[in-house]
Amino acid sequence: MTFKPLLLALALALPLASCHSASTPARVAHASEIAWRHGDVDDALAEAKEQGKPVLLYWGAVWCPPCNQMKATLFKDASFVAETEQFVPVYLDGDTPGAQRWGERFGISGYPTVIVVRPDGTEVTRISSATMAGQLPELLRVAAGRTTSIEALLASAQSDPAKLSADDWRILGDFDWRNDPKHFKDQARAGKLLDTLANAAPDAALKRRFALLSLVTTVETDDAGKARLSAAQQAGVAAVLAPILASKAEVLSNRQELIYDAAGLVSALPDAAQRAALGKGLIAAADTIYADAGLSLTERVDALGVDVELAKARGGKVPPALLAKVQDRARWADAQAKDKLSRQSVIDDAAYLLFNAGDKAGARKLLTAELTRSDQPYYYMSSLSDFAEKDGDKAGAVAWARKAYDASQGPATRVQWAVNYSTAVMRLNPGDRAAVTASADAVLGELGKSGDGYYQRTRVKIAKWGEKLAAWSAANHGGAVLADVRSRMGAVCARQGAQAAACNAWLKA
Repeated sequence: MTFKPLLLALALALPLASCHSASTPARVAHASEIAWRHGDVDDALAEAKEQGKPVLLYWGAVWCPPCNQMKATLFKDASFVAETEQFVPVYLDGDTPGAQRWGERFGISGYPTVIVVRPDGTEVTRISSATMAGQLPELLRVAAGRTTSIEALLASAQSDPAKLSADDWRILGDFDWRNDPKHFKDQARAGKLLDTLANAAPDAALKRRFALLSLVTTVETDDAGKARLSAAQQAGVAAVLAPILASKAEVLSNRQELIYDAAGLVSALPDAAQRAALGKGLIAAADTIYADAGLSLTERVDALGVDVELAKARGGKVPPALLAKVQDRARWADAQAKDKLSRQSVIDDAAYLLFNAGDKAGARKLLTAELTRSDQPYYYMSSLSDFAEKDGDKAGAVAWARKAYDASQGPATRVQWAVNYSTAVMRLNPGDRAAVTASADAVLGELGKSGDGYYQRTRVKIAKWGEKLAAWSAANHGGAVLADVRSRMGAVCARQGAQAAACNAWLKA
């Protein structure tokens, strides 16, 4: 894709600092990096009103691999950086003061989230992190000039999709459908709208994109996490995947769904010949993704997970040749990731690829080496806890979960890691009431440190923790422990200001 027409359009749209003759076009100098405003969304919105620009809001965390992937690639892309000059860009780390409150207002909880907001705070769109860097400048150009809110666009898409404009379709095609708790708490609602869009989309490739998004959004799984397809969904998988896999452009446009969802859909098909044919095409698509040097290291590494998942679905074990391929890919990722951002984005994924393929020692070695290199080693400690649990080492899993919590940094992050630790204790050592109580103390202690933290991501994590604590109590005669935690939670809630009532609702869960 060439950007010359786009850059020319931008040059014409910008106010000129001086007059130029028709034969000597003005040169527009662009910054080499994004001019982020850090943390203060109120100031960003005020500046947006003064300048008549929308706000580009990024919400993330320093430990989050996809966030670091965006920082290492997209946020350094010259065309993307140039386009952000049409916005007031604000960088909101989930651990900064007030960050969770802003997450509540905008309905964002998953890291990373990128949304475009009008100066009045109205959301225009939220952008999928899978959108290719080459596509994003044009998408931002479209978003920068829009006055239609995402709520109004979704309503129009539902009621009369035939009236949607080309720009409307562009926004919807790159919308972050799977990371929007504000508009789609019920994923079934998203699936119905995606079906409507699939039927009405103006071209075949876009029809298939919406149909695939609908499939991966609405598919049900069993207790083991395996997809359960209805007869209609079985037909849809074959009808949608085959033409997507035959087109390199569509493979790249749908790569997130192909990497992380398609192998499960294919493996759930009842027809063996159909599974084999689509599986072969999916593996070829994964190789195409890996071979594209324009994609991130993480996506290129994760693409091989398709081969591993299909092989395990066929026979339960990864064959030696594929294991060797996985080991080569992990070594490649380790060598290619030369800076901290790149390593934080890809090393954990490479370790899971090794572990899932059967090289558990190699996976642990990769993560253990990272503990002394990374500024966020607690993320890798959590993965080591998961590896230990999957191997049946309950004591090791709890110990790593505790180490991860102890090492974690940032108020919202420490609440989340305390919840992870407490949940691991309840799940793996349910008979030890003293350990359950101590881990619950950790959660209450972290939550009680902030009087402005019981919002969005933290609130959701605490709510789920409360459900697990109640379930543990019912199964392990832990009524006294639960009553004590609820009593002490009351004191924590009293410090939560405007969120005190919402916090107190936890006591009744």
